[in-house]
Amino acid sequence: MKTLNYDICVLGAGPAGTAAAIAARRMGAKVLLVEREGVPGGMSTSGMLNIWCGDAYGSIFAHIVESTTKTIGRRRIYSPETLKILLINMIADSGADLLLHSFVTGAEVRNGRIEKVLIHSKSGEMAVCANSFIDCTGDGDVAALSGVPFDKGRESDGLMQPMTLQFMVGGLDDSRALFAGADTPELKAKLREYVADGRVSFPVGLLILIEALEPHTAFVNMTNVIHADGTDVFDQTRAELETRRQIPQIVQFLRENVPGYENCCVLSSAAYAGVRESRRIRGGYTLTAADIQCGRRFDDWIVDGAIYSFGIHNPDGTTDRVKEHPKNTNRRYTIPYRCFTPSGIENLLMAGRCISGDHYAHSSYRVMPICFAMGEGVGTCAAMAFRDGSNPTALNPEQIREVQKLIQEGIY
Repeated sequence: MKTLNYDICVLGAGPAGTAAAIAARRMGAKVLLVEREGVPGGMSTSGMLNIWCGDAYGSIFAHIVESTTKTIGRRRIYSPETLKILLINMIADSGADLLLHSFVTGAEVRNGRIEKVLIHSKSGEMAVCANSFIDCTGDGDVAALSGVPFDKGRESDGLMQPMTLQFMVGGLDDSRALFAGADTPELKAKLREYVADGRVSFPVGLLILIEALEPHTAFVNMTNVIHADGTDVFDQTRAELETRRQIPQIVQFLRENVPGYENCCVLSSAAYAGVRESRRIRGGYTLTAADIQCGRRFDDWIVDGAIYSFGIHNPDGTTDRVKEHPKNTNRRYTIPYRCFTPSGIENLLMAGRCISGDHYAHSSYRVMPICFAMGEGVGTCAAMAFRDGSNPTALNPEQIREVQKLIQEGIY
């Protein structure tokens, strides 16, 4: 079996993983970034989610916004195709190595440390040895394979937010097309009517239309599959099939009811259905909805300025707000280093939506801008631990302060 040797191995090249690899490499560590798809970016590229929801401080995300993004009202949109090239160039310019079409299948743990991870590709199975590993798989795959405990879904019943496949339509009349204002009471009622009589399959229920940078086009975020577990391949398969079957129904609804969409047609669809929620790895601290509501500032933060509402798509598939929905206070908050340190493995860090938090906190921090900030913070921590010969899950207060300073100073 071929073995690759690196200082730091980052598994998953979505927003968190891409930022983690760049941040670790900027401090001189030899970094490998492993991604299962053919491009980096995750939901921001392969997933075709073309809008930045929420925000967080960090130079990597700030550079991406400056390079790709157009602001329309309160919405910040970009082209996933443009972003693919930017992220590829940012990774290459950093000097990190990128390995695509490869996914983690195992982890060998001894005395509380990961000695190697196993990855599989068309070339067969390979091993990657590293001083430390960063799990940015979204689903916490590396942590789970290493035996770290985790939680799924809301605490009351384990149900998770729905899965959605994004797609793009063309043929719009730009002078009349509705976007953010499309969810009028009349159109909401009309969509409920279509669902009730079977012309659109339940649980489609939200009318989410997002401007695209290209003329006469829009992104549609309306497909919906409930009671699906993104870590179960059978549920994943069901979600892919159901969401794609919903697309023609949704397009017909748009043609018949939404101004400017009378001649719309599907131009492209995402590579896979997006998973909003799966594993949340248990770490040194569990971020709570109350922490977010009060804008709590932790002394050991490695993410600063995070802000997003509690974006909970109802696990039951209805358009009603869930009964326990926390009150949105729209305060910026921090995320402490302890949320990124999984229990029992001393050379593994987490970044992305799989960090340690409760179900409601997760609905805020899961968004891409905050995940970019997570990756920047965790990548910096991992590289600092390697530089200092310390345990990456146990940085001391002085090292944390240095990480905070590096994040604030930025690299772009």
